[in-house]
Amino acid sequence: MSVGQEDYIAFNQYNAQLTALSRQKTQLKMVIDSVRNSLDEVEKSNTTDIYKNLGHILIKTTKEKIKKDLSGEVETLGIRVKTLEKQEELVTKKLNELKTKLEAEMKKSEKATSEPKKK
Repeated sequence: MSVGQEDYIAFNQYNAQLTALSRQKTQLKMVIDSVRNSLDEVEKSNTTDIYKNLGHILIKTTKEKIKKDLSGEVETLGIRVKTLEKQEELVTKKLNELKTKLEAEMKKSEKATSEPKKK
């Protein structure tokens, strides 16, 4: 396998990785929105007792406890999103480097094939 082929394979792998990271980040942001909506509903609630879904049962808990749990979940998910964003930046940087390298190799090979052959 030539160097160009290895770079091309790596480029495709990084591209797939970037797509997966982007998908994960989007999913996490949707979960964050859902948790924030739940937190807003808890804030609006006039009751002090809230029921929390735990598997197949509902557990009675306090409004303050659920607010603390939901806020912690939003914070944790936010950290995970930031981590994914950093990974995206690194993969994008590597993709751009490989793209530049592959474009240079293509120009080099095009130039070599367009030059007249000497006898």
